[in-house]
Amino acid sequence: MRLSSHKKIFFIFTIFIYSTHLFCTNKSVDGTSSTTCDPAISFSKSIKPILDANCNMVGCHDDQVITSLKDYQTVHDGAAQIKSSIVTGKMPKNRTMSTADKNAIYCWVDNGAKNN
Repeated sequence: MRLSSHKKIFFIFTIFIYSTHLFCTNKSVDGTSSTTCDPAISFSKSIKPILDANCNMVGCHDDQVITSLKDYQTVHDGAAQIKSSIVTGKMPKNRTMSTADKNAIYCWVDNGAKNN
């Protein structure tokens, strides 16, 4: 069964909204447990190390293939796209990222992608 382009867009949008709701409400899918989202999550102490371990490598975000994600301004400017790419599974390329690392990035983006 093939989906029309409108249905594909709706499907992707629905997944994005559901994922955003899941991480912003701090509730799990079944509502029985919660995650903690620290609004003061640190770019330098938490987010940059995650990106360095999962994204800033040869063949990915290495300034040869795609813009490096090594500095705050670049990551800040692309924060929404980075989050969306992680939610859809497009990132990290050919790797898996832990749920905790994904949640940290979602939390950081949702709280304004601050340089702290």
